[in-house]
Amino acid sequence: MNHWGLPSPWSRAPWMLLRRPSVAVAVAAAAFLVALPAAAAALFLSAAGNAALQSQVADACPAYTGAHVSSALRLDNPALLDARERALTTEGGRVPRLSAPVTTLLQQGELGRNKVNLVARTGFADHVRVLDGGSGPGVWLPDGFAAEKGIRAGDRVPVTTAGRTVTLPVAAVYRDLRSDPDQPYWCSLAELYRGKPLGETPIYPLALLSREDFLGAAGGSGVQIGTTIELPLDADGLTTANAVPVLDGLQRLRDDTNQAVDRYPDRVQFVSNLPAMTDRANLVVRALTGTVVPLAAAATLAGLVVAGAAGGFWVDRRRAELTVLSARGVGPAALAGKAVLEVALVVAAGVAGGWFAARALVASAGPSGLFTPAAVHGSIWAVAGAFGVTLGAVALVAARRAAHLFDVPPVRARGARWVPWELLPLAAAVASWFLLGDDVQAGSGGAAGTVARVPPRLVVAPILLVIALAIAAARAVRWLLSRARARGGPQRPGWFLASRRVLAGPVAAAVLTGATAVPVALAVYGASVTGSVDRTLHAEGQLIVGTDVVFSLETRAPVPPALADRASLVSAYGNARVAGSTVEVLGVDPATFGRAAFWDPALPGPSLDELLGRLARGEPVALLAGLNRAHGMSTVDIGGRSVPLSVVAVPQLPGKKSGNPLLVVRQDVLDGLGLVTRPQLWVRGDPDEILAEASGLPVRTYAEAANVTAAGVYSPITYTFGFLAAVSLLCGAIIVVGLLLYLTAKARARRSAYVLLRRMSVTPADHWRALCFEVGGLLLAGFAAGLVLAVVAVGLTARAFDVNPSTLPGTLLSPPWGLAAGLAAAAAVTTALAAGAAQRAVSRARPAEVLRDAR
Repeated sequence: MNHWGLPSPWSRAPWMLLRRPSVAVAVAAAAFLVALPAAAAALFLSAAGNAALQSQVADACPAYTGAHVSSALRLDNPALLDARERALTTEGGRVPRLSAPVTTLLQQGELGRNKVNLVARTGFADHVRVLDGGSGPGVWLPDGFAAEKGIRAGDRVPVTTAGRTVTLPVAAVYRDLRSDPDQPYWCSLAELYRGKPLGETPIYPLALLSREDFLGAAGGSGVQIGTTIELPLDADGLTTANAVPVLDGLQRLRDDTNQAVDRYPDRVQFVSNLPAMTDRANLVVRALTGTVVPLAAAATLAGLVVAGAAGGFWVDRRRAELTVLSARGVGPAALAGKAVLEVALVVAAGVAGGWFAARALVASAGPSGLFTPAAVHGSIWAVAGAFGVTLGAVALVAARRAAHLFDVPPVRARGARWVPWELLPLAAAVASWFLLGDDVQAGSGGAAGTVARVPPRLVVAPILLVIALAIAAARAVRWLLSRARARGGPQRPGWFLASRRVLAGPVAAAVLTGATAVPVALAVYGASVTGSVDRTLHAEGQLIVGTDVVFSLETRAPVPPALADRASLVSAYGNARVAGSTVEVLGVDPATFGRAAFWDPALPGPSLDELLGRLARGEPVALLAGLNRAHGMSTVDIGGRSVPLSVVAVPQLPGKKSGNPLLVVRQDVLDGLGLVTRPQLWVRGDPDEILAEASGLPVRTYAEAANVTAAGVYSPITYTFGFLAAVSLLCGAIIVVGLLLYLTAKARARRSAYVLLRRMSVTPADHWRALCFEVGGLLLAGFAAGLVLAVVAVGLTARAFDVNPSTLPGTLLSPPWGLAAGLAAAAAVTTALAAGAAQRAVSRARPAEVLRDAR
C-alpha cells in the first residue's frame, strides 16, 4: 500500500515511534542535547556583552553615561543659561532614553570665615534628608558643619561669593551626604563632598541654594561660575543593540552643542561615557568568542555521539522489521531514509525544546537575561543546523548498523580497536598549547581600553587533554575488565550479579566510565580556575591597599565605635632607608592591626599573626617586604635617625605596593622618634557601610581595594568558566541519557534473567543492590577518574591562572570542595534513581510474557 508515492513502511514511518516511546524519548533527548549548546553559544555571547554593558552602566554615574555638558557662565548674563537648557531639552528629547535635564551652578564661597561650596541644583530638596527646617528661601547646610558652628534653621548667616557678601537665612539643616550611601542624583558631585580617592583636594561643606538665591547672592557681576547640564540615561533594559540609536542621538547632540557658539561663547565640554562602554561590551564579546565557540562545539559533538547511540538504539528496537526489509532487498541507504522519516518529528521536537531550554538556561544562570535580536536569530539558525546534523548522525549510524543485517557483513578493519586513538587529542592538546594565543588581555587601543581574557589555550588544551586521558582511562578499564573476566567473581548475590554484568560488557562499561570522567573533570577544572582567579585577584587588590578601605586622615582621630572591632590606626612615613634603598614605613599596633589588615593563609612565608606576635612580644624587630638582601641587618634609618631594629625579610605584607619595599614596625617605635607621620585608619568590611560610619572623621583621602580590580576588566574570565560549568552540566545530562540507554539496551535480557533469578531465591532487594553496584560502580569509577584528570589539568596549567602576573602574590589555588561533594551526591542520587527505575521495570515482568518474548 502506497501513500504519497512511498511504500507503506516508509509512508507510515513518521508515526511509528508512537508505539516505541522509549526510542522516541532517547532520540528526542539526543536532539535536545545537540541543540542546546548550539543555541546557547550565540545567546551566551549576547548576554555577556549586555551584562558587561549593564555592569558598567550600574557602576557609573548616570549623568556621565547620558550627556553631561559643562561650561562657564558670566553672572551678568544669566539668560544664556535658559537658552542652553531650552536647546538641550529640545534636542535631548529626540535621543532615546535620555531624561529631563538637571542643571547645576557651582561656585566656591565663604559662610562667615569658613570656606564652602555653594551649589544650586535642580530639585535638590527632593534628594536630601531634612533634619531641621526645610521651607522658604535661604541656604541649606549639612548637619555636621551646622552643629560644629552652632547654626540652626532660621538663623541668618553671611554668605560671600563673587566678591560680594549678603546675609541669608538658614532654610534647612540636612543630613550630610557623606553619612549615607551615594545617590545616583548626586554622583556627579560626589568628589566635591566626599573627596577623590588618593586625591589631595580639600573637602568643604556643601551649601545648597535655589537658583534664585544663588544668582541673587552673586549679584550681576561679571564673575564666571561653573555650570553643568546633565541628561541622565535610563539604562533599564539597555543592550548593545538598542544602544545604537542612543549613540547616534548622542553624537547629533554633541555636534549641535559644540557648534552652538552663540550659547557657549567660551569653552564647552560634552561628556558621554556610553560610546566607550558599548565598545567595551563588544570587546568582551570578542574576547569570549575564541573560548565559548570551541566549548559549544565540543558540547555539540558530545550530543552528536548520543544521537548516534540513539540511532543504534532505534536499529535494536526495530531489528525484526529491518531484517525482513533487508531480506527483501532493501539496502542500508533506504533503511537510513526510513530512520530519518521515523525520527524527524521527534528530532524537531527535541531541538525546539533545546532552543527554549538554552534561552531559559542562559537567562537564569547566565550573565544576563537580555538578548539582542541578532543573537536570537543566530540561535534559531544554529538550532536548524542542529536539526540537520542530528538527522544525519541518526541516519549514518542506522545505515551502518543496518548493513549488518545483510547476509555478507561489511568488512571491518582488524585491529582498529587497538589503535591508540587517544594520541590524536593528546597531540592536539600539546599543539594547541603552543600554537594558540597566551595573551591574557584583549583590547582595541581606543576608549574601550583592555579586558582580561582567558587565553584560548587555557580552555582548548585542557579539554583535549581531558578527552585524551579519558579515552586512555576507558581503554584501561576495558583491558582490566577483560582480564578479570577469566578469574570469576565474588559469591554474594548482589556483587556476583553486578560483577558478571559489568564483565560481560567491558566495552559499554569502559565507555560509560570514560564518558562520566569527562564532565566531572571539566566541571572541577572550570570551578578551580574560576575560584583561583577570583581568589588571586581579591588578594592582589587587598595586598596593594592593605585592607578593604584605608583612610588618610588630616589628624589622628578616635576610631568610630561602630568600626572598633575591625579597624586599626596606623602611622605612615615615607623617608626611611634600609640597605641603601628607600622604603615606606608603617607603624602598627600589633593588638589591632591583625583584625584590620588583609591576609590569606595561602600567601608565602610566615603568617601575619605570627609576625605580629613577634612585634607584640616587644622583640626589637622590623618586618620588611620587597628587599630580601636586608634580612638580618641590625639597624634601620628612619627620618635620618638610626634605630636598632633587627630586620626580618618576608615575602609579602599588607599595603605593599609593587616596586616599593615596605617596613613595618611597632607604632610606639615610630611615634617615639618625634617625626611628622601620616595617620591612617585601616578598616575591613563593606566599603559603603564603612564610608557612612566614617563620615565624621577628618578624612584627607581614602582608597578601596575593590577599585583595584574594578571596571569589569576581569568579567570575561568569569563568563568563560561560567559557560564551561554549564557545558559540564550538559555533559552530565548526556551521561544520564547514556546511562538510561545502557540500562534500556539490556532491559530485555535483565527481565528474562530476573524471572529466572527469582526462581533461584534471589530477592528483589538483592537484585536492587546488584543494580546499584553495577550502575554506582561505573559512575564511581568515572567520578574518581574525573577528579584525577582535573587534578592533572589544574597541575599542568595552574601557573597560567594569574591574569596579572606582574603583581604579587601569584596564583592562589582554590579547590572546589563544595562542587566535588555536590557531584558525588548527584552520582549517588542518579545511581539510586536509575537502579530503582530498572528494578521497578523488571519487577513487573510476568514469566509467561518473558517466555513468549524470548522466542
